[in-house]
This record gives sequence, C-alpha cells and structure tokens, in this order.
Amino acid sequence: MTANIVMDTKLICQQLENSDRRIKTAALAQLREQCKSIPAGTGVRELEQMACYFDELYLHLLKCYTDHFEAVRDHAVMAVNAFLEILPPLDFHLTNVMATLGERMGQTETVEPSEEIRLLYISQMHLMVRLYVPMGTAGIFHECYPLATKVLIKSIKDAYPLVQREGCATLVSLTRVADTAQLRPHTQALAVALYSMLNHKHAQARISAVEALGRLSLHMDASGENMRRLFSEVSPLLMDSMPLVRRECGQMGILMLMELLDRYSFFERILPLVLCCLKDDSPDVVNYIRPLWVKCGKQYYDENETELSQQELSDLPAENYPKDVERPTIGCRGLVQRSLRLLQLITRETGDWKDNVRLHSLKLLYQFILHAEAAMTAKFFEIYPHVALGCSDENAVVSAEAKKVSDLMGRLLSYDSWIDHGFHGIEHHAKDSYLMCFYYMFKASTGGTYEQLLCLVKLLRNSDYSHTLKPRFQMYILRMMDTVMDKARWVTASQAELEKLYDVVYVVHIKVIALMHSLNMNMEFKEGKTVLERIAEAEQKSVDELHESLFALVLKDVQNLDADIDENAEPILLLDGLINTCNIRATYLPELIEKVKIVFANCSDSAQVRIFSSLSVSSLLWSKTVKLEREQSTQLWSNFVKEIVEPHLVWQAGVTAEAMRSMAMATLCALAQGAPEEAREVLPSLAKLMSSLLEDRNITTRHYAIQAVVFFQGLNVEQLKPLAYATMQRMDDPSSEIRCMAAIAVGELRPVYTSESEEEIQHEREVWEAFVQRSMDLLLLYHESPEKDVQAAAELTLKKLAKANPKLWEDRYARALTMVRQKDRLAELYERLTIKDEDDDDNGSKLAIVKEESKNQ
Repeated sequence: MTANIVMDTKLICQQLENSDRRIKTAALAQLREQCKSIPAGTGVRELEQMACYFDELYLHLLKCYTDHFEAVRDHAVMAVNAFLEILPPLDFHLTNVMATLGERMGQTETVEPSEEIRLLYISQMHLMVRLYVPMGTAGIFHECYPLATKVLIKSIKDAYPLVQREGCATLVSLTRVADTAQLRPHTQALAVALYSMLNHKHAQARISAVEALGRLSLHMDASGENMRRLFSEVSPLLMDSMPLVRRECGQMGILMLMELLDRYSFFERILPLVLCCLKDDSPDVVNYIRPLWVKCGKQYYDENETELSQQELSDLPAENYPKDVERPTIGCRGLVQRSLRLLQLITRETGDWKDNVRLHSLKLLYQFILHAEAAMTAKFFEIYPHVALGCSDENAVVSAEAKKVSDLMGRLLSYDSWIDHGFHGIEHHAKDSYLMCFYYMFKASTGGTYEQLLCLVKLLRNSDYSHTLKPRFQMYILRMMDTVMDKARWVTASQAELEKLYDVVYVVHIKVIALMHSLNMNMEFKEGKTVLERIAEAEQKSVDELHESLFALVLKDVQNLDADIDENAEPILLLDGLINTCNIRATYLPELIEKVKIVFANCSDSAQVRIFSSLSVSSLLWSKTVKLEREQSTQLWSNFVKEIVEPHLVWQAGVTAEAMRSMAMATLCALAQGAPEEAREVLPSLAKLMSSLLEDRNITTRHYAIQAVVFFQGLNVEQLKPLAYATMQRMDDPSSEIRCMAAIAVGELRPVYTSESEEEIQHEREVWEAFVQRSMDLLLLYHESPEKDVQAAAELTLKKLAKANPKLWEDRYARALTMVRQKDRLAELYERLTIKDEDDDDNGSKLAIVKEESKNQ
C-alpha cells in the first residue's frame, strides 16, 4: 500500500519560526495529522521520504520544545511523537530527542514549568523505549544512559504524581531490556531517587516505586551495600495500610527469587517480602502471592532436586498438623530451611515499640516455623523468650498472634528436643509470659510422659506460681492443670502414680481457686471447679470427699502467717480463699484451727477480721460439711468455739478487741444457725457471757447477740434469768432492727424446771412469770409505737405469751386498759389474741366490767 506524501518543508520551517503562536500551533497540528494519516503497511520509499522530511524539520521541531508558549511546546512534543511512531528507529533521532529532553528535564533546577508538558516529555521517552526495543535496537540506548538517568531521576522526584508514575513505568520498561553491565553504573542513583517515593501519600505512587525497584534490583551490584539498603527501604511497606502496596512488595520478592542472578546469597532478605504476604490480612494479597510462591518453590526444587527428592521421601506431616492450613511444598520449605539465620533479625523486631512492627515480625515468624517445621527446633532456645514476651503483649492482636506462633511451635517442633528447654524457661522465669507460651506449646504437642507431667505440676505448686496474685497468671495455671488432666489419660503409669499426680494437681488448683475467690474472679473460679470435678471423677470420689481427704495437704502450703501482715497479703488471701472455697470439715478442722490461731496471734487487725469473717460465713454450712455423728460433731463444735470464738467474746478494751468481739459473736450466731442441735448442747456454757454482749457498745455485736439468744435452750431459770432480762432491755435499743429482734426473742425464751421439790419448782415458776409479766407490759407499751415493724413484732410475741400464759395476759390487759390512750386499738388487739377458756368465766366477767367502764370514760 502506497501513499503520496508531499510536504513543503520550507513553508513549515517558516511557520515554525514565526512569532505568532497560532501559526506555529497550526503548523504543528497539521504535521501531526499528516503523520497519523499515513496508513499501516506504507512502503519503504514513502517512509524514507518521511525520514527526509523529518531530517529537514527536526531542528525546528526540537527548538519548539523551548518555546515561550505552552501550547507550542505541547504540539511540538506530540508532532515529534507522531514522526517517531512511523519512522524506523535511528540512533540519530534518539540522540537528538534525548538531548533535548535532557535540557528540558535533566537539569538540577526545573526548567519546564508546566506539569502537563513534563508528563509529555517523560511519556515521549517511554515511547522511544517501547518503539526502539522491539526492533532490536535497544543497544543504542547505552550511549544515552547518563542522560536518560538524569531525566528519569528528575521525573521520579517531580512534584506531579502522574509524572512520577510515568517515570517509574519508563524505568521498568527500560530495565526489562537493558544490558546489566551497561545499566549497573546508574542503578544506585536511580534507586536513591525511588526511595523518596516509598513514603508518597498516594498508594499508586508507592506501588510504582516498588515495581521499579524490583526491576532495577536485577541489575544492581550485589556485592555492595546497595542491595542491603534496598531491602531496608522496602521492608516497612510490608506494613502499609493499602493491600495493593503490600502485594507489590510480595511480587517484588517473587521476581527476585525467580530472576535475581545472585538470589541464593539473598534468600534471607528476600523471603520476608513473600512470607509476610502469605500471612496478610487481605485474602486478595494471599491468593495472588501463594501460586507465585509455589512457582518459586518448584524452581528451587528443580535446581536442587537431588537433595530435596531424598528429603521428600521421609518428610511426612506431623500427626497434629494444624487444621485448615495447607502444607507448603517441599521446594518452598527447602527455601526457608536454608535461611534460618534471618530469625535473629525477626526476633529482634518482636520487642519493637511499635505495635504494627511487633505484629508484622510475629506473622513472619509464624510463616518461618510453618515452612521450616522440625528444622526450627534448633532455634527454639533463641526464639522462646521473644515469643513468650509477645504472648503477654498489652496489644490483644499482637498477643493473639504470639499465641498462634506458640501453638504452631508445639505442633511442628520436635517435642523431645524442646521440652527440657521449655521447663527450664518457666523454672527460671516465673512470669506469666513464659507460662503462656509454654502452655500453648504443651497443649498443642502430642508428647508428655508421667514424669514430665509430675515435674510440671510440682513446679507450678511452688509459691512463685500457685501463690501469685496476677489474674492472668492464675488463669493459665488453671488451664495448664486442665491440659495435664487431658494428657494424664494417655500416659503409661500405675493407678498409685496417677493418684499421686492428681493429688498435686488438686493442691495447685485449690490454691489458685482460693486466691481467685479472694480477688473476686468468679468466672475463672468456675472454670477451675470443673477441673476439680475431673479429679474427683478420676479418683472415683465426690468433690466433698476430695476436699476431706486432700485439703490438709493444701493447708501445709499456707506459710508465713507468723508475721505482721495485713488482709491483702498473699498468705491471708490464700487462707481466706481456702476457708471460703472448702468450708469447715472434720478431717482438717484441727489443722485449720491452728492456722487461724497463728493469724490471731501475729497478723494485723484487718487480717484477723477478714479470717474471722470467712469463718463465720463457712459456719453457716456446718451441718452440710461436717458429716459426723451427733456426739462427734458436738465435740468438734465445742472445741472450735472454745479455741476460736470464746476467747474473743470476753469484753476487752480497744477498737480491735471490739471488732473481734463482733466477729466472734457473728461466728457464734452462724454456728448456732448451721448446727442448731449441737448448739443446744454447747451454748448453755456461754450464757454467762451473753448479758455483756447484749449491752455491747457496738451495734453489730448487739445485733448478732440478740439473733443468737433464741438458740440458748435447755437453761434453768437461774441461768436464763440474766439473759432474759438483758434481752428484754434490748427492746429499748437505739436500733429499730434490734428492738424488733428483741421483741421477738423474748417470746422464744423457755426455761427448764430442774428442781426436785414442788416448792422449788413453784418458786421458779413465779420468778419466770414475773419476767413474763414485765415482758407483756413492755410489749403492750411498744404496741402503741408508731413504727410498724415494732408493732408487728410486739403483737407476734404477745400472741405467743398469751397462749402460754392466758391468766397473766388477762391481768396485764386489764392493767394496760386503764392506762393507754387508744383503748379501742387495745381492745382490738385483745380480741385477736385472747384465748377463751371455759374455766375462766369469772375473770372474763371482771374484764368485761373493766372494759365497759373504760368505754364509758
């Protein structure tokens, strides 16, 4: 196909020399249109004619690059592009155009003020790379490399993002075809310029810079510092907020693994670029990089087939290989296994002050372990402290990732090789970090002998562990015990050995649970309780039987009570929690009494009150926890009261003595409620102390004393009389609650007539009736109280007394009727409470006459 091409070059040159902007732009536009109008497949003669035209015009066209008017410069660049696209590539054209671009774009200062024109300049250079290279003339570029480098650096540092990206794209095209030996002298300058783009605010600019650096790295000198700096500059972008930037970093790593000539020397620095993308938060990044990583592994396998094929035969996955995790290919694993020296750099970053850096390093470590598998065992002692530190990280995301790493280590590392180092770590570092790391490893592993389990629980029984007050530490001790119970089902051991193991597990668990109870960690306490149920099931006992048989062992571990420590000290918290957790039981009550007596003798006032308070609460459950015959239970009850309670019931001066007296009275009241049958036999011996307790200055002491009065049964009149009158006096107590309780307690008191002669019995009856008579008078008086609770209590007790003493009731009513103001109200009370008796007609008639007279009055 031919075309008749005619140009008046002289006229065009005159037009381009004209000072009128419109004439020059029109001429340039016409030139471009003429070039574009030439159809594809034009003959050689016509193209030679166009080359001749261009030879006559190129000086005028390139001169327009410096024209004062931006429109002229714009049309000139596009006109030259039109010629370049149709003409065969000549080094003459390239040299002239590049020289002009160098003048406009390669200077230290920005010569071209227009951003759009600068974009056209660098696009023209990109065009020449694309046009000249496919035609086999890429070699002619080597003469222009110094000039092209200046232009590229200027475009990469340009303030206009589109110019920067086009400069990167041009560099990528050039590096794909450039001769390494010719381009290498310029790579360092180009790389430094690209480093400035890695922090660009536009993600696309960062992507372009990484892509250009990846291609440029294939031509860089591997013997110097250039490559090391490249990795250090690009690595932060693995934590970039944009997934596409992270993906480009991974793609750069893939390119270097596949094509870098000296890649074997740099595997340790290249692999992080790829492995981080395999653990990326974005599924798109992972799905894009994984097949490329498999290709890298295949290439490595092909290059090392002799060695890896033998390894593949015996390289079976671990029995407990992580679920939902695809095992890397033998080639990918081989790539990582030869690069374990990088671990030192990775572990160093796990302690960085930035959260994202710590997270990034742990994700990278996860991938290294996943690929290295058992080969990582040799590095366990090196990475153990760093993973442990990550497990206790304040950032929940970082901590979760460290726990995943620990779990993977337990699954893939050789158990027999790391277990001793693991024990060494928790033995010499009593920290929750080491325990957490060891827990996730130990739980995920398939190993564990009886001796190892026993060694572990004995270690955790030490006060450095089981006596800790750190909630997270306590929780992981409980979880560790749960893991021990799981593994104990599969170890080879006799029943006696297993029982020994269970005993130590029980001791550890009870101590931790007790401290959790004292620290109000109810959720974890329930979690620990299930383990106790597992121990009881294994030993074929109930949990109560477990406490009764083994709790004494726990009490032996409660030490350092003979010091002046307060209620928040660890020994006090432990003893307090043990009392609340296991309560009072017959098998260990003597040992418990001795521990409590040491507290009372040495510890601070607050510690004594705390322990006494826990004893009072546990005393309420006496009948449920002390499972003995009545006589034996009564003896224990009596001994407990004598040793712990009674010494503090005797009045002593001082605030501390007052508080202890209140707690002693509370404990006695709780004991009486928890074991009423035993109380009837023991309490009479304490009746002589109750009068002073009922009049104690402390309202709490009086409250518990009046509450305990009703349990004093089986007393004769002489024994009961002081107690009864002291109780009646509490009806005048400043506290309305105590007044109500006293009003009710008066009606509960019953003497036992123990005299042998009738005259003495009659005397005792008269003495008691005098008390009842006085009580009725007071109760009738308090029935007029404006307090509803006091009225109800008085009426309730009057009903009991009236039923037991009808004659006294009639007499006291008749007396009160002449004195009260609200006689109608009293009459209504009488109607409700009076119990009619046929033998009392005379008394009834007298009361009726009195009642009638009172109405008339």
